[in-house]
Amino acid sequence: MIYGDYHTHTTYSHGKGSVEDNVRAAIAAGLKEVAITDHGPRHLLAGVKLRRLPDFFADIERMREKYPEIRIYAGMETNFLSPRGETDVPKEYADKLDVIICGYHKGIRPLKMRDVPFFAGNLFFKNSAKTLARNTDAYVNAILNNDIDIISHPCHDCRIDLKAVGEAAAARGTLMELNGKRVSMTEDELVMLASLGCRFILDSDAHTPEKVGDVGIERGVWQRSGLPDELIVNLTGAPQFMRGGYRGKNGG
Repeated sequence: MIYGDYHTHTTYSHGKGSVEDNVRAAIAAGLKEVAITDHGPRHLLAGVKLRRLPDFFADIERMREKYPEIRIYAGMETNFLSPRGETDVPKEYADKLDVIICGYHKGIRPLKMRDVPFFAGNLFFKNSAKTLARNTDAYVNAILNNDIDIISHPCHDCRIDLKAVGEAAAARGTLMELNGKRVSMTEDELVMLASLGCRFILDSDAHTPEKVGDVGIERGVWQRSGLPDELIVNLTGAPQFMRGGYRGKNGG
């Protein structure tokens, strides 16, 4: 059991359920908090449309009024856009977000033509030193230059220098995600990150309502690592995120 699930998707991006479906699933799972974190707008296939963001935030606010027994966070799973560390958090809506996740995803519309090799490398030259360096720069620069609360599924779909990323995350207080959909880090890698001072969060990355709160896959990896549960911030209480705290009206 976790206190809250801070990475869930809805039909605003490419999830299968509504905001209300995810909220109801979180309540049924016994969670105290849930975040709605649809993909950032530069994802060509799964990103939330900018024109839909007012509806996204209004929908979350309606659910806060309808379900006061659970705290509902407005969030976004943003995308790395370049080795310089840009992300696709829409500036005009940034102050409405309670939690910002960032991860590498395929199918992103690059900011500039010079950034095409960053994405092409992960498709065609995964094992090259240049690809590794670009990926690592993207993670580290994004962490150091933005208020990113959570790195989603580290290492998934791209090779990185995990030690360098972990050092940046520890310095900034960015959480490393234990992802409920996939194993993206080994037991040894978790131990290494913990030695750097990283902290972790268990999230479902649910794309269907029935998966909200389901974190069993990487929970098992964590248990095999032998690391103390105290390093996971959402097992017994609410995490403290960077963006000034929860902005909604409900929840204890």
